[in-house]
Amino acid sequence: MKTDKVTGARTQNEALNKRLFILKALCGVWIGKTLIFLTRMLGRGGTTLPGRIALLIAPDISTYLSGQLTEGSLIITGTNGKTTTASLIKDILNEAGFKCIHNQAGSNMSWGVASTLVEAASITAHLRGEVAVLEVDEGSFPGIARKINPRAVVATNIFRDQLDRFGEIDHIRDSIQRGLEALSPGGFQVINADDPSLVSLQNSSNSVRWYYGLELDLPPYVFQNTGRDVKTCPRCLTDLAYNNIYFAHLGHFYCPNCKYKRPEPDFKLIGCETNAEGLNKLQIKTPEKEIEVTYPLLGTYNLYNVLAAVACAHGLNIQEDIIEKALEKAVPPFGRMEPFKKDGKEVIMALIKNPVGANEVLRTILDQTGDLNILIAINDNIADGRDISWLWDVDFEQLVTVINNLSNVIVTGQRSWDMAVRLKYAGLDPDQIQVEEDSAKAVKAAIAKTKIDNKLFILPTYTALLKIRRSLNQMGLGKPYWNGEN
Repeated sequence: MKTDKVTGARTQNEALNKRLFILKALCGVWIGKTLIFLTRMLGRGGTTLPGRIALLIAPDISTYLSGQLTEGSLIITGTNGKTTTASLIKDILNEAGFKCIHNQAGSNMSWGVASTLVEAASITAHLRGEVAVLEVDEGSFPGIARKINPRAVVATNIFRDQLDRFGEIDHIRDSIQRGLEALSPGGFQVINADDPSLVSLQNSSNSVRWYYGLELDLPPYVFQNTGRDVKTCPRCLTDLAYNNIYFAHLGHFYCPNCKYKRPEPDFKLIGCETNAEGLNKLQIKTPEKEIEVTYPLLGTYNLYNVLAAVACAHGLNIQEDIIEKALEKAVPPFGRMEPFKKDGKEVIMALIKNPVGANEVLRTILDQTGDLNILIAINDNIADGRDISWLWDVDFEQLVTVINNLSNVIVTGQRSWDMAVRLKYAGLDPDQIQVEEDSAKAVKAAIAKTKIDNKLFILPTYTALLKIRRSLNQMGLGKPYWNGEN
C-alpha cells in the first residue's frame, strides 16, 4: 500500500511538472511573439531579444518546439558558408514540398534559434513546420545540438574567426566535435573532405558520415598572405603537403609522415563551366550517378556550399530533379553577395568577418570586369568580434593589382580609420580613400559616386551589415528580411 502511495505521488508530481513545463513554453511563445512584433514595428530584426526572454522564461523552449518537427532538425555549422549552405538546403526542401523553418537572418546563437522557433509557433505553442534548417554558430553548436538533438549536421570548414571569442582553431574543432556527439540515432553528418581539421573529427555518434570535396583544376591563387590556418597534420604535427589547393588550407592534403590524408569524397564537384549568362554549369558526382546543375552564385567558396547542400539533400532522399530545380533558382542569401538595384546601378553586399572569407570575397570581386566601387564597413561590436587585428591578415594588397579600375573606395563604421590605415599600408594612395564614419551617409555617397551600369560592392562586418541593410531598405532597396528575401 505504501509503495502504491509513493508511485501515485510520483505520477502526480510528474504530471504537475509536465503541465508547468507546457505553461512556461506557452508564456515563452506569447511573450516572444509579442517582442518580435514590437521590435519589428521599430524596424529591428526581432532575432535576439525575443529569444533571450523566451529562454529566460522557458529554458527548454527550443527542445519543446523542435521536438514537434516530424522531419527533425538540420544544423549547418562551421566558420564560413553557413548562411549560404543553409539557404540552399532550405530552397531544396521547399522545392520538395516540405514546410521549412529557417533562421534566414543569420542569428545563429541559442537565442537566435529560439526566436526562429518561437516565430514559427502558433499561440498554442504548436510548431507550424515539418523540418528546421538552422545555421548555428560554432561556439554555440554543442549546447544547441544537445537541446534540439538534430537529425543531420553539415560542417563546412574551420578557419580563424573572432579570436576574442574562439581563440585558435583547435577550440572551434573541439566545439564541433562535442556537437556531433548529440546527433540523433540514425542521423547523418556531411563533412568537407578538403578540410584537414574537419576530417580529423571522430565519429563517436556512429552516425552515417558523407564527405564532399572539389575535384577541379583551378588557376593558382597568387595572394596567400594569410597562409593556411592549418599547416600541420592533426595527428603527428608534420607539415601537410598538397596535390591541389583551392584556398587557405582547403584542398587535396596528405601527411608525408603518418599517411593521414584527404578521404575520398562521396560527393565530388568534377566540372565547372561558366556560360554566356554568367551562370555556372556544374557536374557533380554522387554515390549513385552524375548530375548537372545550373548555379548562379559566384566564387570558389560557393562551389563548396552548393556541394554541401547537394550532399545533405541526398542524405534526406530528395530526388535529383528537385535538387536541380531548386539550385537553378537559388539567390544570394541575406548579405552574402546579395544584389540590389538603384538608378541603373547594381549594389552587391558581401559580409566579411575573417581573413579567409574576406580574401575569397575580394578574389571574387576582382574577377569582375569594369570599374570597381568599394565601400568597406568595419564595426567591432561583440557580434563582429572586438579584436580587429584580422584585417592585417586580409590580402587587401590585391586591390593594388586593379588600381586603375578603382573608381572610388570609401570606408565607414566604428573602425573606419583603422580600415583606412590598413588600405594605406596595402598600397593605396591615402587621397584615394574616403573616410565617412556615418554608415548611412557613406552608403549614399558610395551609390552617388558609382556610375550608371557599374557595380558597387559593400563589404561589411555583421553589425555593420545590419545597419547598412536598414539604410538600403529605407532607400527603397530590397525589403526587411522578415518580409521575404529582397
